[in-house]
Amino acid sequence: MKETINEFLKFRSQFTKREWFEINQVVEARLNEKADQLKLDDSDVEIISKRLKKLI
Repeated sequence: MKETINEFLKFRSQFTKREWFEINQVVEARLNEKADQLKLDDSDVEIISKRLKKLI
């Protein structure tokens, strides 16, 4: 668990506070659109990436 947390923190440090906020907003919006499904698939990752390109 500690290793997973360290990996997450390393990943998180690549982004500014604002970028991280925007990433969370886009992911949350997509999850809300797919509320009836349990997890995101590859097409969702593609949609999120496209939306982030518009924001960042």
